[in-house]
Amino acid sequence: MTKAQKFFDYYNELDRLFAKALNQSDHIPFSQRIKDLIPRNSIVRNYKDDLFQLGNLRNANSHQSKGGVPIAEPFEETVQLIQKILEEFKNPKRVIPAFQSEVFTVVRGTPLIDLLSEMNKKDFSQAPILDTDGKVIEVVSTNTVSRWLFAEYENQLIDLTAAKISDLMPHIETKENYALVSRNTTVYEAAEIYLKKSKEKKSQLDCLIITQNGKASEKLMGIVCIEDIAEYLMD
Repeated sequence: MTKAQKFFDYYNELDRLFAKALNQSDHIPFSQRIKDLIPRNSIVRNYKDDLFQLGNLRNANSHQSKGGVPIAEPFEETVQLIQKILEEFKNPKRVIPAFQSEVFTVVRGTPLIDLLSEMNKKDFSQAPILDTDGKVIEVVSTNTVSRWLFAEYENQLIDLTAAKISDLMPHIETKENYALVSRNTTVYEAAEIYLKKSKEKKSQLDCLIITQNGKASEKLMGIVCIEDIAEYLMD
């Protein structure tokens, strides 16, 4: 099978999937399907510029072909790109299982030394704070610890063995410095939520917390920061 044949096969399947997702008839142009899906699908939003170009390439080859033979073979990179978009549209990468992990949590009475020990041992920088009902109320980070240490140093009051999470809470720079997302959130949606919430708060979120349905009272399934998302998407 030539690269052109592969390209057209992937394109036609993608067009059919777009039409099905939108419940549209066959005669709707591919470019219109892209526009209709942009508000609804994070994969399409992420690849919208590529998709418009792929549609233009398909049209050029279809309208200017001679005897059904394309005027030019697509580059291998182009074929790989449309195949990648097709696979991601069919099976979008979601935050679970991508970022599933055991989440270390604390409560107001947790000794600070316990948090520092776990952070050092497991190399993480954020920990959700739970209330007595097990509901997420805040997130403490290494930045919070740094601000508390500086304040205590200025007052010459540093005592790591006596300090508890409740002592750190007044030093959380931005209240509700996290967002909750459901396990079905795509990785691209997670990036969008991160940027949107950070813009609303005018400061970067510390993390996204993943639960079954994105509710604070549910079991925590994972925690992810923007650096994790960027690294995952670059792989």
